[in-house]
Amino acid sequence: MIELIRLTIRNPITGWPVLAGRGWSLADRWALVFATAAGSAIVSWLGAVLLSTAGDDGGILSLLAISPMSMAGVQVGSAALGAFLLAEVGRVFGGKGRFPDALLAVGWIEAIMVACQVVQLLATLILPPLGALVGIGSLLLAAYLMVGLTMAVHGFRNPLLVVVGILGTVMLASFLLSVLAATLGVLPGGPA
Repeated sequence: MIELIRLTIRNPITGWPVLAGRGWSLADRWALVFATAAGSAIVSWLGAVLLSTAGDDGGILSLLAISPMSMAGVQVGSAALGAFLLAEVGRVFGGKGRFPDALLAVGWIEAIMVACQVVQLLATLILPPLGALVGIGSLLLAAYLMVGLTMAVHGFRNPLLVVVGILGTVMLASFLLSVLAATLGVLPGGPA
């Protein structure tokens, strides 16, 4: 697995066929998403316990970190939505990827991000500014992997167009989800 992570980080487009060629069933792909969500929730909870200070109110993320089951549920839902959008929006623009492939790509990115999350937590415990730098690096790596694996899943050739497509999709989905949340009255900090 570590070698496959290295290959994916070096070149997501050449790493994808190796990853997809491992014979993942749809159940295996969902299991990857659930396992990475659980791992991330546990690491987030550990971080909240080990790094919390008195009177610290970090908002909704802190509340989710205190409840690993809620955090894992949100992450599974986000991964499923992300995979659906990756598959369907990509197909609208001529891509050849399907939902199971998108689910594997999103799950694999999440698996790599859990490893980065562990490194970030350890770095923060040793030297907090180093942990912040690892966090920034993790975000950049996630963006790089999302673009590269989207290109690989759909067979796209132009990374700039993929970046524009991802940004547009994220902005539109965020807007629509915000409208839905406001309509349902579940926006944090809104009227009770």
